[in-house]
Amino acid sequence: MTSVAPAKKLVIIGSGIIGLCSAFHLLRQDWEITVVSSDPADDTTACGSAGAIASAQIFPASQPGLALKVPRWLLDPLGPLSIRPGHMPKLMGWMVKFLAAGTRARVEASTRALTSLIALAREHHFELIKEIHAQHLLRQNGNLWLYHSERSRHKEARQWEMRKQLGIEFSAIDREQILEREPALGPGAHCGYFIPDWCHYIDPQALLATLADYLSAAGVRFVQDTVGEFEFIDEHPVAAIGEHGNKFTFDACLVAAGAHSARLSAQLKDGFPLESERGYNTMLPNTGLDITTYLTFEEHFVLTPMAQGLRIGGAAEFAGLDAPPNYARCKALLKLARRYLPNLNDEGGTQWMGHRPSTPDSLPVISRSAGFSNIYYGFGHGHIGLTLGPTTGRLLSQLIGGEKPDIPLSPFAIDRYS
Repeated sequence: MTSVAPAKKLVIIGSGIIGLCSAFHLLRQDWEITVVSSDPADDTTACGSAGAIASAQIFPASQPGLALKVPRWLLDPLGPLSIRPGHMPKLMGWMVKFLAAGTRARVEASTRALTSLIALAREHHFELIKEIHAQHLLRQNGNLWLYHSERSRHKEARQWEMRKQLGIEFSAIDREQILEREPALGPGAHCGYFIPDWCHYIDPQALLATLADYLSAAGVRFVQDTVGEFEFIDEHPVAAIGEHGNKFTFDACLVAAGAHSARLSAQLKDGFPLESERGYNTMLPNTGLDITTYLTFEEHFVLTPMAQGLRIGGAAEFAGLDAPPNYARCKALLKLARRYLPNLNDEGGTQWMGHRPSTPDSLPVISRSAGFSNIYYGFGHGHIGLTLGPTTGRLLSQLIGGEKPDIPLSPFAIDRYS
């Protein structure tokens, strides 16, 4: 009788959207999959996100001339950026790399790399939700990108022209057309663009919970633990060691631990500059407004119609992984929202803060280790982790399975800052 060889062991560190989507695609290969995470799948950063499949979010955060805007933003209590003074010394190395990524040549290269990923996102989301029976969670109502004035819109004309050149569909809209779509918007919403291919989930937490249930039913093992270190044999990684005493042996390991990933990659000799860009939102259950379209505002915040109400979030705070939340950021976002929605009822809101894993060039890491053939990475997606989850999972499954990836992955290499 012929014996059957046991399945190879794959350990995925992280149960966020990247880890779960990677497990989803790797089910098609002969792996015994274990997902290890300190947080349950329905309590990760993507769960508190704006829920978007952001078809036009193709530009890196660092841009030419950005350094001149930072002081004004930091002085503005309603501005899109906040830095805790105590974190500044730790942030400086990352910030130098961030500003260096803002040259025109590097911005153009990063934009094209991000576009190559985002162009695949809608199709991969549709495939995922069909398979796990989660189509009811998706809305295809587009995105209204709003400005106070024609002058404000004109300031970003170059970016919109680049979107057009890269094949992103949108149309300019005036005040009358805005009101046709969303009558509740006040005079602050003077003009903008409508992006028809933009989609959003009405409950990102339910999406991840549904996906985790699907994976569990398919045989994926979930363990709640925090990986603190790795075991090596002959200088080769063979196991992840949990803080609860668990030992997870593996033939291959994928690090997809969000903002905590750099701590793990450093132990595997793959140092990478990663920062927690903390995002805030408030879920408002009884706003008194009937809004169905995803809204993006020129002040760098968004509004998402969700099953539980309206979620208003955005901005960026750099304070590290351990500092307590500063929920004054949530209040600032609500104050901005009232400029556009004067009749907004913001009582009874639930505040949230999460850690966006952000790289200096805004490009995620989708890569094999530079030093170990059995270590892989998927992290650093910043504001577009939910958008790129299924696509990243597919690319990593191709990489791990020895297949040719759908797109070149060199821009997303772990060693690009080595």
